[in-house]
Amino acid sequence: MTEGSFLAALGGRLHAWIIVPALAWGGIITGLLLPFPLPFISPGSVGCVLASIAIAGIALTRSRKDIVSLCTPIFAALIFVFPLEAAPGLPMQLLYAATITGLVVRLEKRFPP
Repeated sequence: MTEGSFLAALGGRLHAWIIVPALAWGGIITGLLLPFPLPFISPGSVGCVLASIAIAGIALTRSRKDIVSLCTPIFAALIFVFPLEAAPGLPMQLLYAATITGLVVRLEKRFPP
């Protein structure tokens, strides 16, 4: 996938950051509103993981690379895909979504396109 097609899929270079909070918070809201048949896979966790992948993709398109944004898929995998103890619940999803929203704002301010 080339840089142009990736940015086109995200809605262009100027507003690509909006997809990150939309995925994270949208997954949490979907999980709260709709019953999900599988208890070990929640839409909130899936939204947070997809948001982490999206922010890493956005960070890859910048001329100056942000190592924190590039590492978010690793953290999302450790927290949501391969949890060490109990499965992460709603409080962890809310904290992660708030953190990744702040991180994407930081990415836009400190590492402009």
